[in-house]
Parts: sequence; C-alpha cells; structure tokens
Amino acid sequence: MIQPITASYMRQRIRACLVATALCGPLGVGLMPATAQQADSAQDTTSGTSEVFRIDEITVTARRRAESLQRTPVSVTAIGGEDLVVRSIDSFNELANAAPSLDINGGIPNGGGSATQIFLRGVGQNDYAFPNEPGVGLYIDDVYISRTAGGDFGFMDIERIEVLRGPQATLYGKNTIGGAVKVITRQPEGDTRGEFGVTVGRFERLDFYGNVEFPLSDTVFAKISGAQRTRDGLGTNLIEQDLGNEDEATIRGVVRWVPNASWDVSLTSDYLRQRQNGPAGSMVHFERNDANAGGIDLINSLLVQDEIARFGLEPPFDQYGDAFVKTLEEDGKDVYNSFGTVETRDWADIFGVSLNAVWTGDNVTVTSVTSHRRYDIDIRRDSEHTPFDIVRVDNPENTRQFSQEVRVSGLSFDEKLNWVVGAFGIHDWGTGELFAPLLSGLFEATGGLADNTAFITSEIEAYSLAVFGEGTYYFTPDFGLTLGGRLAYDDKTYNYGLSRPESGQVPLPPEDLVADWTEFLPKAAVEYTPSDDLLLYASASKGYKAGGFNARALSGIAPQPYDPEFIWAYEAGFKASLADGRVTINGAGFYNDYTDIQLLAVLNLGGGNVETVIENAGEGRIIGGELEITARPTPNLLLNAGLSYLDTEYTDIDPDAENAGITENNEFINAPEWILLLGGEYTIDLKNGGNILLRGDATYKTEQFRDAVNTPQLLADAYWNVNSRIAYQDPSGNYEIAFFVTNLTDEVYITNGVEVLGLGYVEAYYSRPREWGLSALARF
Repeated sequence: MIQPITASYMRQRIRACLVATALCGPLGVGLMPATAQQADSAQDTTSGTSEVFRIDEITVTARRRAESLQRTPVSVTAIGGEDLVVRSIDSFNELANAAPSLDINGGIPNGGGSATQIFLRGVGQNDYAFPNEPGVGLYIDDVYISRTAGGDFGFMDIERIEVLRGPQATLYGKNTIGGAVKVITRQPEGDTRGEFGVTVGRFERLDFYGNVEFPLSDTVFAKISGAQRTRDGLGTNLIEQDLGNEDEATIRGVVRWVPNASWDVSLTSDYLRQRQNGPAGSMVHFERNDANAGGIDLINSLLVQDEIARFGLEPPFDQYGDAFVKTLEEDGKDVYNSFGTVETRDWADIFGVSLNAVWTGDNVTVTSVTSHRRYDIDIRRDSEHTPFDIVRVDNPENTRQFSQEVRVSGLSFDEKLNWVVGAFGIHDWGTGELFAPLLSGLFEATGGLADNTAFITSEIEAYSLAVFGEGTYYFTPDFGLTLGGRLAYDDKTYNYGLSRPESGQVPLPPEDLVADWTEFLPKAAVEYTPSDDLLLYASASKGYKAGGFNARALSGIAPQPYDPEFIWAYEAGFKASLADGRVTINGAGFYNDYTDIQLLAVLNLGGGNVETVIENAGEGRIIGGELEITARPTPNLLLNAGLSYLDTEYTDIDPDAENAGITENNEFINAPEWILLLGGEYTIDLKNGGNILLRGDATYKTEQFRDAVNTPQLLADAYWNVNSRIAYQDPSGNYEIAFFVTNLTDEVYITNGVEVLGLGYVEAYYSRPREWGLSALARF
C-alpha cells in the first residue's frame, strides 16, 4: 500500500527529492510504459510466493513541494517523459490529447501557427500579442514563460509534465486563471551516459535528437541536449511555398552543482531557432452583404488587374469572390492548399538562461529561481488566401523578460504545519511593428483619396510583483486545512503609434498608455483521508488575469484598454487507490463564477476597415468535472481512461461585446462539452530478454467553436484522434526501434481561424492528417 502522508514522511520525501535534483528530482511519472517503469512487486505475506504488482507511486510538485499524486488535493494529470514518447506526444499541440479538460491550438493565425494557446476548463486566451496575457500559465523548470508566440516547441529530454486544472493564483501567479502547465526537464545526476535518436516519416520528416551527461568533478555535473525537427508542408500557395512545414532546432545545456546534502544549484541555458512558413489554411466562406458590398466592388474594380495578368487568372478566379472558398465538406484535404501569393513566415529565435538554487536545512528549504529570456519573432500572414493583396500582416516583435522568485518552505508545530511563503517579480519589455497593407494599391488607384494601409509601432514595459503564502495544518494525520493568499501588483506602459506610409498621414502619433492593477487572490481548502487508499478534498480559490490594451487599432481609433478578468472557483474531488494499488480513480467536480471575461473579436468599421479587439464581454459560469482511471490488471498490461465534461454559459453580456457579435447564447471558445481519453499498452517479454511494447491511444472531443462570435464556419466538428505504436527494446535496454502512426483515422478538423466579414471572408486552419514514422534510439 502507499504510505500515508504524515508530516514526518513529507519531510523525508522533500529532503530526498531536493538532494537528488534542483527540481525535487527522482519523481515518479504517470502512466509510464512497462519498458521504462516496471510495476512494483513484492512477496505476498500470506503465501510467501504470490507476486504483488501495482501502479507505481507518482510524485508531483503541484503544491510547490514533493508529494504523492494520490495525496495531492489538486486536480492534476502527470505525464512522464517516457510516456510522452510511447504516446507519440512530441510537442504542445499533441499534448492536447493527453489530459481531460485540456485544449491547445496555435491561436489566432497572426501568431504564425506556433503560438501555444492553452485552454483548461474553457479558460484561456486566443491572442498572442504582447499587451495581452495567457490564461493558463506555462512553466519550464519553474521559470514562468510570459510569451506564447513560438511556444509550440518540440519536447526534448523531458522528465514529466504536470497539468494543473483550475486557478493556481496563490502559488503560481496572475495568469493561471484556467490552470498551469509545468514542464520539468531531466537533470544531470553525475553519471556518464547519453542517448541519440532519429525519426523519419511522412512528409519527408527527419528528426535528430540526443543528450549526453558527464561529471566535471565529484560535485559538478553537466548535460547537453539538442534536437532538430524538419517536415515538408501539408500544402502550397500559388507561389509554390510549403505551408504547414516544420524547421526547428533546439539546444539546452545544464551545469549542476551538488556540494553536499544541503545545496543543489543548476545553471541552464537554452536556444530555439525556428524558420517555418506558417500554417496551412484557406478561405472557408465568402459573403457579400449590405455592409461590405461597397468594399468588395471597390476591390474588383480597382485592385485585381495586376494579379490577373501576373498569374494568368481566368473566370471565375479573376474576381474576388466565392470561387476561392474551400471547405472540408466539399474539398477535403485540398484545404491545405491556398490561393495566396504572399510569402508567409513563422520565424522565431528564443534564448533563455536560468539559475535554480535550492538550500535544504532542518525543517526548512529555500528556493531561488532567477531567469532571463529573449523572444525575437517575425511573422507574415496572407489572411484572405486569394491571389489579390487584400489583407496581409507582417508582425516582427522583440521582447525580453527578467524574473526572480524566492520561496521558503518548511514544517512547523511538531511537523503539523507544512508551509511556503515567497515573493515573485517579473519585468517584461519589448518593441514590435505591425505592417498591414489592407487593400494594397488603393491609395494609388484612387489618386490618393483612400489609404487603408497601417503601420503600427509599439513598445511595452510591464512589471509584476507579488508576495504569497500557503500553509496546510494537519489537525490529525487524516485531516488538513489549507489557507493561502497572493497579493499581486501589475503595472503596464504601452506605447502605440499608427501611421499610413503611402499617404504620410499619422492618425495616432506614438503615445504612452498606462494602467495598473492590485489584486488579492485567496485560497482555502480541506483534505481528509479516511483510509490509506482514499483522499477527499474541497477548495475555493480566486483566479486573475491582468488587463491590457488592444494591439491592432488599424482604423485610427485610439487603442482601448480592457480590464482584468476573474474567476471564483469551487471544487470538490477524490483520489482513490483500489485492488491493492492496481487501480487508481481520481475525480473532481467544479463550479466557476467567471467575470469580466476577455474575448477576441473582429469589428467591421466599414469602408474596408476592420479591427481586431479584445473586449470584457461580461459574465459567465462554468460547471464541469473530470474523471481519470489507471489500471494494471497484469504486470504487462496498463490501461488508462479520462473523461471531462464542461457546461459553459454567458450570464451577462456587455453592450460593446454585443456590438462585436457576442451574445448570451454563444458558446465559449475552445471548450468542448465532452472529452474522452482511452489508452492501453501491453508488453510482450521475449525469450532473449528483450520486449515488444504495443501502445494505442484514442481521444474524442465534441464540437467546439474557434472564435468568440461563434462563426458557423469556424465550428470544429467532433472528432476522434487515434495513435498507435509498436516498439522493440533489446535485452540490454540500450537500443530501441519503433514504428508509429498518428491520426490513424485521418480526421482533419479546424484548429483555429478568423472571421473578417467586413471584407467578406472567413479563414480557417487545420489539424495534421494521418502520419507515420519510424524511430530508432541508442543509449550509452
């Protein structure tokens, strides 16, 4: 049986973990394959001969301390690094098929298609622009990642990922209103070892990855990891550019110093270089109406002749209209091919360095996390996907962040109180440009009477400061009360200027916009363990996402601010271990009171002018729950299942949001009502001592809208995603070869899109089709 969590036991676990790694190291991982993590076994004390097998204990740090998943009163899914591999999860977009209530997509296509827009329990943010904040916090080795652009990086040398559902503001901060995702990488442990792998597959896929670790002395260890990912595109545009391709290289180095049992210090540096062409998409709807008819007629009479001659366009493709529409229902995978003629791009250079230092004493631990990160992105998008230069967006950005967190945790009052207090600060600053030649050529064609081209310059400087504390007092070994709170302060200065290069007009000279917010974010929870195999808990907490400024005031109207959004979340759950540890069942139900909801919409301002805005749409409520089951009926068979349900509803809509097309009848964005996860793996032991691993996974999601105004053409239909894998491992465990197929049933669905009916069209982007691959891995 799993040892009950007492204060003494918790102290022992914390010490052992902190000595082993800077991040509470040798932590168990969830749903690990039998090839990497065998079921626990022991002699049956009754007969003395029968083998007892159970699911391995999983250790997580969701509450900023190392503890068993089954004794953590938080809704958490933990996915081990080995499990990511056998489930063919190699980047954030694939992670969406690994946890209930989780959805991940590239967000608004301005983000280049590689932005990481994470939604948990129907809460997130669909705009990557830097005045805006994510709704789900992303942490890599305890470092908060403030930018989502270029964030869909390939997973490399991962120890585990923890998905924390529900507001995590007390211990993690302002932008965890929907939850938090923690990525923990493997740390060097003092051995000389490494691994190297290669993957080939459909679309000329060729990936290389590897790592090597080695001691520099008895107390200093080093590790270098690297990966290169390349894939051809899914489609092309009229200038024969690959769309939906991959070209990404990553390198990470770690130096770790462990001089004694008290100190553990890691210095980490990482760099990502991405040179991709952007996602594959198409126009999915064209509509001429009273509001946009004049603009469409203007385009066809003045702005299409050059492209007609250049590309030899013949009717009906010589006019801007519905001839360019492609839908999944009518055109199938041809939606990957665009009629666009703009050379698109999705480029990123991201660099980071962090210093994690942990000191452990008697009943107290001090943790310091210092980090600097730099993001340089360059994104270009052809929005309407026609040969005509109607809407193009060029958007380079350069941003920086410096963050510092200090935490002190320990045990007090005869080890009945487990507590943590700390302070956090982050400074973000950066510059950006947005060149949007709406109706390019209009100025010349009208003799200087009309100029819709916009050139935006912007600067951001933001500070966030917070102090926080949380403690759990165990009145008895079975009953604990947790109280916590975070006092957060945010200050933003946003400089915005708009000019029109063709006419030389400056509708909005650069001007500073300033706002600040101070919030207190409390939490209270109770936990009760009536037996060693059952945990019951209930909690109430407040989540918060900072306000900001609209980043795309293309029309000449000054950027408008929007306020923070809030959630009061109420949750009750249980975690149970059954059948002598062979089965775990974890469940949670919740009610969220959601206010000042920030939603993205595109406004039609007339005359060919459109504007992307974020509005505080009003209020809403979310009711739902999750259930996760893991079972090991035999030592060689592992089964898992997950289920989530979401019932979302707007209860009040602001008039400005109504003008943008958001009503109380609208569905929440990226919030499927049901998500079902099914998985299983079986290990075949071979006579030579090697083994064969068979793995299958299936994810079902009901339909969901990809924009706030619920554009019918941006409704992603319900779909199944099925992955399979077969792997052989040699007797020594040093070599492995695997064949895998992702999206086995070849389902293609809309992942994101934008409605721009002010100019007559709706655009959409799509999931990847069926792909196969062959990988080989060597360890030494």
